[in-house]
Amino acid sequence: MNTETKPLSVLRIGLIYTGCLVGAGFASGREAWQFFGVFGKYGYAGALVATLLYIGVGLMTVTIAHRKNTGDVSALINPTNNKPLNTFVGVMMCFFLLVAYVALTAAGGALLESKTGLSHAVGSLVICLLCIITALGGFSSISDKAGKISPVLVAGTLVLGIYLIVTHTQQVADLQPHRASKVASHWLTAVIGYVGYNASAAVPVLGQCAMHSDSPRKSLRGAALGGVILGTCTLILFLATSTDPQLSGQSSFPMMDLCERVFPVLGKVYAVLLLLAIFMTQTTVFYGFTTKLGDQRYSKQIAWAVGLAGYACSLYGYYNFVANIVPLVGYLSLAFFALEIVNLIKVRQ
Repeated sequence: MNTETKPLSVLRIGLIYTGCLVGAGFASGREAWQFFGVFGKYGYAGALVATLLYIGVGLMTVTIAHRKNTGDVSALINPTNNKPLNTFVGVMMCFFLLVAYVALTAAGGALLESKTGLSHAVGSLVICLLCIITALGGFSSISDKAGKISPVLVAGTLVLGIYLIVTHTQQVADLQPHRASKVASHWLTAVIGYVGYNASAAVPVLGQCAMHSDSPRKSLRGAALGGVILGTCTLILFLATSTDPQLSGQSSFPMMDLCERVFPVLGKVYAVLLLLAIFMTQTTVFYGFTTKLGDQRYSKQIAWAVGLAGYACSLYGYYNFVANIVPLVGYLSLAFFALEIVNLIKVRQ
């Protein structure tokens, strides 16, 4: 444990776990509809399974961290001391970061297009260039201020979600299935892919939480609390986007459009906050990738090349990315969690 700072409380661990997964993608409502809302009443089962999976990942990760006394992501996932496997884990973590970067670049372009009429390609390029410049230059100088945007956006999203649920009880009571993505066509595989995609980002964070807690029991309770909060947020967003299936099925940002329909002025404010949150999260994940490059000679050139390649991939579109790429990446991440399960069994023996 790091004794230079105050040990993390149960509540703080739970909120950190929640915060690292609940951000711009969550607030858009696109993921909630795509992986839960389209399945109608099976969305309830999906939300329950998602909650259990979030709790399971949290408990497993902090247990390994305490047993091995490390927050290093390779040690948390890899049950052996095999160096090639450690390298593979590091490479895959970079891949997951870049997938998130591409998705957020696409989201920023789609949001600018919907609100300003600027083409998706131009909007994504603008936010891409700003992200790369910020990550390579002054990211640390704005991260603290930008970090205050997401909690406000998430809180507003949940309040709006509850309002929509309460004022549309008939629609919530009469949930019907809708067309799902071909790569996530069943509610169970959809939720597994969704949680896998999101939870992979939480493993290193949970490892650090365990190292900054003064007892394994607090870490376990905090991880469980975070899983419950994440599940509750998922349920609220699933039901909120289900209040208008037609809008949610067509929109890249259902919660923003629902907000604008109910409160037009607030909808514009929501759009600004969502764009800032997208930029903040996008810059954070890309910065995380650049740290993996180290101080090698051509690290900045590599970062620019990868960043621009990510922009090219983002032209696939945010709507399509969530529908088709996120589930595939989530399924791929299951190999990581299989290793982590083996790791858990090993450290408990």
